[in-house]
Amino acid sequence: MANTRSTVLLVFLILLIGATLIGLTWVNYHFSATNPGGNDFLARWMGARYWIQKGISPYDNQVSRATQLAVYGHLADPKKGEDLQHFVYPFTAMIFFAPFGLLEYLPARALWMTGLEVSLFFLAVTSIRLANWSLKAYKALALIAFSVLWYPGMRALLVGQFGVIEALLLALALLAIQKKNDFIAGLLLSLAISKPQMSYLVIIFCILWAISVGRREILGGFFSTTALMLAVSFLFIPNWPVQMLRQMLEYPSYTALGSTLSIIADTLPGIRQRVSQILHAIFGIFLLVEWILALKKEPRRFMWAAFLTLVITNLITFRVATTGYVMMLPVLFVILKNIEDRWQKVGSIGVWFLVLILGAGGWWMFIATLKGNQESPLMYIPLPLICLVGLLWVRWWYLNPPRVMADEVTRPIA
Repeated sequence: MANTRSTVLLVFLILLIGATLIGLTWVNYHFSATNPGGNDFLARWMGARYWIQKGISPYDNQVSRATQLAVYGHLADPKKGEDLQHFVYPFTAMIFFAPFGLLEYLPARALWMTGLEVSLFFLAVTSIRLANWSLKAYKALALIAFSVLWYPGMRALLVGQFGVIEALLLALALLAIQKKNDFIAGLLLSLAISKPQMSYLVIIFCILWAISVGRREILGGFFSTTALMLAVSFLFIPNWPVQMLRQMLEYPSYTALGSTLSIIADTLPGIRQRVSQILHAIFGIFLLVEWILALKKEPRRFMWAAFLTLVITNLITFRVATTGYVMMLPVLFVILKNIEDRWQKVGSIGVWFLVLILGAGGWWMFIATLKGNQESPLMYIPLPLICLVGLLWVRWWYLNPPRVMADEVTRPIA
């Protein structure tokens, strides 16, 4: 009887999930039909489409021109700051994009949006678990809703930004390391190479730490998966790294947007170059010192340095995007959870007040600083600085938890 009931519940759950995904995709399809856009996804879809349907490299100029015509109705003019719409992802990222190249753009975009919505959901759940935050169901649902509706999440969804999936891969990799599922962690880090400007620092740090503490399965998962992906990719396009590098070198010709620190330095136009260099050196050295302090240390010390790496990546990396800021969601949840632990009921009220401010504040700032249809560079500054200050503020509490909490962090999945 118990087995029959469990089977019925399982079937009902599968049907409910299936119906939800179908409903989401239907809504996304009608949204896409009446709201042209998703330009970040369009360039990647076009690359996959040309490669799958015509055997043409996604890095070929005719692919970029086709995307430009679809976006602007004419070829892009770099002098006006128009994006050249290059594919500009490692060819190994076709693991994610190739299936969508089989479809026409409208259904492909609808399904892609559904994938991003599901990824935002799991990113929130994974971030809660990384923070070891025990929440009532309605509070967890509120945080999940925040993760979808706050500015970085919703903007990423609307433009079809792969950064959501990238953020999920990184969060899952850190959770796997936390739970000692090391081979899976290495595999996820390897998949995260798909958007290297978001993942390169985290990957380097994870590899260095794994070597220092003898977690060889992380290395095995990473290098074996990477070797397999590269071998397969070279079978199709042997010189794709050269082709991708050519596209990357054209970035400065149509964008002046650098790192978040360079945007801060731009507020001092007379000395911005030297200020930018000094800021990048300070944060780079600071991160390196934290890495060194975390080597050969316990997982909790590693995790704090990994969270710091997520934040500093968004401060020092060239050509960042606010859509990529979803990768800092685990950091936000760690900060909020420690505030709640520290001040109990008062802290809990403060946490939800901060969630409200962060959720509404991003959209308010976007509207207040919007110029034409261009996002203001000012949008890049607040969130990483808030996360950095918050992470430094809770550092002692995070690194010196009660004994029970410390045990929970290192407990493997059953």
